[in-house]
Amino acid sequence: MSALTHSAFLASLVFTLCSLTAMASGDVFLGSRGARVSAAGHHNGVDLLHELEQVSGRDHRQATESRVGRLEEALRPMFQAMPKDASDLLDSAGVRYMLHRMFVQRHGWFVVGLDNDGDSWNSSSPAAVFKAHSSEHHELFGDKLNNHGFSLHQVAVFAATLETLVHGESIERLQTAYRVLGFERSETLSDVEGAEVIEAYMLMYVQETNLTSVTPSLFKQKLRMAAKMYQTWGDTQKFAQAIRQRILEDTDDSERNTWETNLKVVEEISERYGRWQDKECHTLKGMLLDLEKPGTGRVRLEDFYAPGLHNKSWQFTESVQYLQQLGALDESNPLQKTVIISNYVNSPANCVASSKFYSVCCIDQCEDLLATLERKIAAPDATPDQIVTLVASLASDTVQVPYTLPASLVQRLQDIAAHHGGLVPLHGRLFAQWMHHAYPRECPYPHLAGTTRPLTQEEWIDQTTAPLQAEHDEIRALLDAARESDSTMDVTEHVLPWSHEEELFVRNPRLPQESQGKSFISRIFMFVSAVFLLMAWSASRFPSPIKSKGFQKADHKYYV
Repeated sequence: MSALTHSAFLASLVFTLCSLTAMASGDVFLGSRGARVSAAGHHNGVDLLHELEQVSGRDHRQATESRVGRLEEALRPMFQAMPKDASDLLDSAGVRYMLHRMFVQRHGWFVVGLDNDGDSWNSSSPAAVFKAHSSEHHELFGDKLNNHGFSLHQVAVFAATLETLVHGESIERLQTAYRVLGFERSETLSDVEGAEVIEAYMLMYVQETNLTSVTPSLFKQKLRMAAKMYQTWGDTQKFAQAIRQRILEDTDDSERNTWETNLKVVEEISERYGRWQDKECHTLKGMLLDLEKPGTGRVRLEDFYAPGLHNKSWQFTESVQYLQQLGALDESNPLQKTVIISNYVNSPANCVASSKFYSVCCIDQCEDLLATLERKIAAPDATPDQIVTLVASLASDTVQVPYTLPASLVQRLQDIAAHHGGLVPLHGRLFAQWMHHAYPRECPYPHLAGTTRPLTQEEWIDQTTAPLQAEHDEIRALLDAARESDSTMDVTEHVLPWSHEEELFVRNPRLPQESQGKSFISRIFMFVSAVFLLMAWSASRFPSPIKSKGFQKADHKYYV
């Protein structure tokens, strides 16, 4: 082969590699096409409220639009930290993940269709939240997400639309309260009657009630049983009436007990109830921490059950099968099974009030920690040094600052970064696992998608024949086995489990799907190395002074 032919051959190979690299980087080199997509996304964002008006009417659009501004500001830090495409749009899985977190943080709402229920975040579209209630909303948001992805404004419109529909359910529940008490919407009630309306509303809010089938006699029966069926009913009444009194203080006397004023009260209750209810979750957590194996965020299974043998009011009686279903049981050491406090507290076993749209559950304390990191990093990934520096001043209920991370945790962080081309993705299973190790009492252990399927107690009873609660004989046998085990092995140290499987909760569209975490610089390095490999091969065929070191292709499997 002549020197000219040899040069042409190399040039052709380099051109081909450049083309393949551009194809692999996808959105990074969109050029004018990227500008067109961005323009389309912006136009899509401008028109979404208009299109919502077309399918739902002007009143619905106005009610939704009034909520968009505050929700957009609330979502902004999280949106900035999420992986997006070159047009700054978030895909369907990202929208679902983001909205789920926002509603949990703000209200303690686990919204049906947004929570992943143990599956991956891309297992369904967030638009499914509307499917059972409004086919028009389902189609509108589903089509937009599938075709374009969402901007920050569009995510806020989605959230505002859901809040508007929840507000509609509050109206329906208030109408039922008026009906069972024999009042008309047009009436101006007395103070006593107004208090009765709010009490009736709260009873139907904390109990799963079919509003259309509630009769006055059934309501009275439920009210008589409320204190026995719901231990904190008295506190719940005080909470609701306190909100009512606060609103009445700013209301003209002629409007004190009108329909409109009572609607303001129940809207405020819906907004605030989750945060108020969360104090019970802190109480549960405190009780479990009193039994904790120091520093692990775990309670030995026998210690979890034992007080129930002598204390009829002991709350922790869920069966082993149910704890497994919840993902709250650590069986990494079969001889020393433990209950993971954060997984248990944040499970559906502790959800209380519910609606057709959501359940009110414990607010995940890890969300606040992650949100702080997102605000300060303002990107989907960070270097290990950045994270270590930020965590040093990141306190929790049980972790004081300055927080000096053990060397083993710093090394884990570096391992995650090495797997992902030098940066740690904030929205992946490995980093969530790292947060569990750093904050074991606040951050749940992240199970692999599909290995758990958390159910409420009602769902467990409906869907299985397995027991919900552990029987006393089972607990006694467990205690006997634990005593025998303790006598034959060292139980002083408990090493938290670590698995190496990665799962990115939200795919980074800017990176090739098969690598998901390899930086663009890493891809360039691989490209240049490949060129040198070709040149070295060519030199072996055609003598040349150029020497080149070989390059071993990186393993793209999701293991560290």
